[in-house]
Amino acid sequence: MKKLWGAFCALACSAALLAGGISVSAESEYKVYDYGDLLSDSEETALEDKLCGIADMYGHDVIVYTTDSMDGMDAGEFTEYLKGKLDAGIDGSGIIYMVSMEYRDYDIYSFGRMYDEIMIQSITDDMAEDLQPYLSDGRYYDAFDKYADKVLSEIQYVEEYGPNEEPSFAIPIGIGCGLLIGLITVLVMKSNMKTTRAESMANNYVRQGSFKLTNSRDIFLYSQVTRTKRSSDTSSSGGGGGHSSGKF
Repeated sequence: MKKLWGAFCALACSAALLAGGISVSAESEYKVYDYGDLLSDSEETALEDKLCGIADMYGHDVIVYTTDSMDGMDAGEFTEYLKGKLDAGIDGSGIIYMVSMEYRDYDIYSFGRMYDEIMIQSITDDMAEDLQPYLSDGRYYDAFDKYADKVLSEIQYVEEYGPNEEPSFAIPIGIGCGLLIGLITVLVMKSNMKTTRAESMANNYVRQGSFKLTNSRDIFLYSQVTRTKRSSDTSSSGGGGGHSSGKF
């Protein structure tokens, strides 16, 4: 099956060369490596065709790789190893979606222009989070198909509007500083308006002999519970690219 679709991709690239005079060749031999046996033959064929089409049209390697073992490496290390093993990256640009069934790990690794301009860290993190439930439900083809759709839509967006950029925090920081300065000003004004000193004991405000306490008890009106979200996802960047890793 892989040899058949490898030949198909080669023919598609040749057709593009003859028709448009432009040569765009993918460096990875295939686009789908289903060593974890998560896809049916028809699903693998459809996905290979789709990813090969993206590579031919836009010149970025878009790869899916499934496995039963990461050979003792963590997800990020293994995906970077795959980049070299598969000779992935058209002009150094590509993205690999790796799923390992050994400990149910996944990693999305983008590199080159794909990381710098298209699938930047925040976009890759959001995509990984959106796709994780499909992996958990065993809907592997849906996860990979939506991955292809997302990468394609971001490539097309960048082609039309220019490179994606990480969100700027300058505006929120400026608003926060303004609020802090305003709060300090109000507190200073309030302190200058005080003309009397507050008493530390409440009984100083009660007329002597006018109040008698017959019963006392403690009543807690409010409680506060703090919860911290627990997540297995990790995001990092390095080695000329970025990772979005986690478990499913």
